[in-house]
Amino acid sequence: MSGRKLLLVNDDQNQLTKLKETVGKLGFKDYYVANGGDNAWVILKTKKIDCVISAYEMKEMSGIALLKIIRREDQLSEVPFFLTDDAFTKLKVLKAGQTGVSGLIVLPFDEDRIGKKITTAFNSSVEPIVEEAQNTLDQGITLIQEEKFDQALEVFAALVNKKENPEYYFNIGYIKTSQGKHSEAIEAFSMATRLDRLFAKAYEEMGRAYKLMGDLEKAEEYMHMAAEIYMDTDKLGTAEEVLNEILESGTESLNVFNTLGVLYRKKGDTEVALAQYKKALKVHPDEPYIYYNIGRLYLDMKDTEQAKKYFATALEKDPKFDEAKQVIKAIDLGIV
Repeated sequence: MSGRKLLLVNDDQNQLTKLKETVGKLGFKDYYVANGGDNAWVILKTKKIDCVISAYEMKEMSGIALLKIIRREDQLSEVPFFLTDDAFTKLKVLKAGQTGVSGLIVLPFDEDRIGKKITTAFNSSVEPIVEEAQNTLDQGITLIQEEKFDQALEVFAALVNKKENPEYYFNIGYIKTSQGKHSEAIEAFSMATRLDRLFAKAYEEMGRAYKLMGDLEKAEEYMHMAAEIYMDTDKLGTAEEVLNEILESGTESLNVFNTLGVLYRKKGDTEVALAQYKKALKVHPDEPYIYYNIGRLYLDMKDTEQAKKYFATALEKDPKFDEAKQVIKAIDLGIV
């Protein structure tokens, strides 16, 4: 364990002290301590960290939010990350698993249990059964590249029988699409997304399968879901490509134009964002959120007069639109 640097994260000082004592008994003498997720992120960007143990629930930035940020960073994406909590609900377990947690640690801290989890995370050797599965997966990918789809299908079907894995189902869906069996492809992609609800590529390919079947409504629905996941993970270029592909199908969708507006706003391209929002208004001129989004865009452009105009219109369309009320009040008070 010597030489490994841990980062311990919690905004509860009592729990943080207990965790320090536990890892100290395990032989870790070189570790950093962060009071909350924000402070942890600063340390992660400036120090070499080998493993993170963070509380799930924290006031300013939750452990799951910190984990999401880390998994998006190429240099930190493989760092072992453990979440601690006194009672993991099914929803918490699901969210943690989808975000890429290395393991869960239930309070109170158990020295032996934590030791085993960290040792496993640091163990670079691959178990024979894992290595065998990886070799089989590589074989299946090679068969797909060689367009030997029937043989590839047998490989992935065998892998599924051993362990349900979203990647296996995704590859089955890809094969079925290549064979023109679109209904079976959709079933496989759907299974992949059930196992991993953030599997953007599976939603994307499912949308394309629906498009090939002529169901443009379903195609837009699933490709739009893929684009939103790409945006949430800061893959703006990929999201843009998917959204533009939807538009190329001839759709005039409020959701697509609005999402493109959000995307270009994220990219700092206010002119294109405004154009997309206005296209959305042509499709649905009574949607208050579009006026609200345009108002936010004008705030970015430091044009409070125009911003207030659009926030007011959003409020006219929906008198219960509290966010619009609050921003108008802030403008009047000179806060923004």
